[in-house]
Amino acid sequence: MLVQQTTEQIQKQFLDSMFIISHSKKTIATYQTALNHFKKFTLTNYNCDELHLVEQIKSDEIDLYSVIRNFVIYLDQKQIRPRGIHSYLSGLKGFLRHMGIKINSDDFKQLVKIPKVVKTREIPITKEMILRVMHNSSPKLQTAILVCTSSGLRIGELVQLKLSDIDFESNPTKLNIRSEIAKGSMSRETFITTEATCALQDYLKRYFGWINHESNLNLQSTMIFGRISAVKTGNTPKFSLDSAKQILQSSLHKQIENIPELNIKNENGLLAIHFHALRKFFRTNLGNVCGRDYAEALMGHGFYMDTYYQLPEDQKKQMYLNAEPHLTISDFKQVEKNLKDLSLKHTELESKFNEFKVYTNTHSIPIPEFMK
Repeated sequence: MLVQQTTEQIQKQFLDSMFIISHSKKTIATYQTALNHFKKFTLTNYNCDELHLVEQIKSDEIDLYSVIRNFVIYLDQKQIRPRGIHSYLSGLKGFLRHMGIKINSDDFKQLVKIPKVVKTREIPITKEMILRVMHNSSPKLQTAILVCTSSGLRIGELVQLKLSDIDFESNPTKLNIRSEIAKGSMSRETFITTEATCALQDYLKRYFGWINHESNLNLQSTMIFGRISAVKTGNTPKFSLDSAKQILQSSLHKQIENIPELNIKNENGLLAIHFHALRKFFRTNLGNVCGRDYAEALMGHGFYMDTYYQLPEDQKKQMYLNAEPHLTISDFKQVEKNLKDLSLKHTELESKFNEFKVYTNTHSIPIPEFMK
């Protein structure tokens, strides 16, 4: 079987099987890189190709865990970071299992030592920082930021969000994350704030002709933050996930570059403000009010979702509403209250002025010109 198929054919079968499970192009790209490293490693260290090395492992001519240990050393000498080594090992183990080699988890932990991933501190994102970024940014970027900070969406989920996924009739507004766009292929629900809802509705009206309380049937399948490429298949425009993500990320980066005090980096050398940081803002602020389990469930972490879906519907919504002020960036509620107060005061002044006019007319008192 092994000699009848080329290495490339077998690797393609493995990567295709992994894609069926993960539906993640990023994961497949990482595994492909791992296999490329493994190919160079086997040639350098064992003077053979991957398939012959696999045969030698199967026949016990070469020890499996010795090969994996040497591969770790090879990657480390190539100055691959610990996180990368962990990712490439996952790809290698998957490939070896695909080839029929059994890897015992306990033996692996005992016999293979992997560099520890050093966790660096990250600068916490604040409401003030988010407000600064939103100032003078495009309506699309403003809306995307508000939706992400109040829902915990991944950027890949955001750009594939359809109008049909949004329930504006729910209080708070509910987003239904389809299994085909969710990491791990697990569908879920999350919510957005009143502030994000208003921004999203304005964005839809301005760019898509959306009409509130109407069916908007022609827009239901529209990916509202996505990008339709110029490449067409027949008459159907082709959606480009990578392009959609890149456009939003580039838009955010350019906005940050214009604000020197926010163009800062974490200890790991990456920018402090990015879309994944907005997701962390959501987890921190929601978790502080409702507990970590509730926040992790809305973010789509499967371990917590069973407990979440056992909650009564009203309780799930009320918990989010309790946390809404902490997820609202521009203090929308306070602004709304101030406007109502001003409106009431204006009504009172107008009523008193009318009473004054009646009084002056009744008593034949002339009204000064500037008050007419």
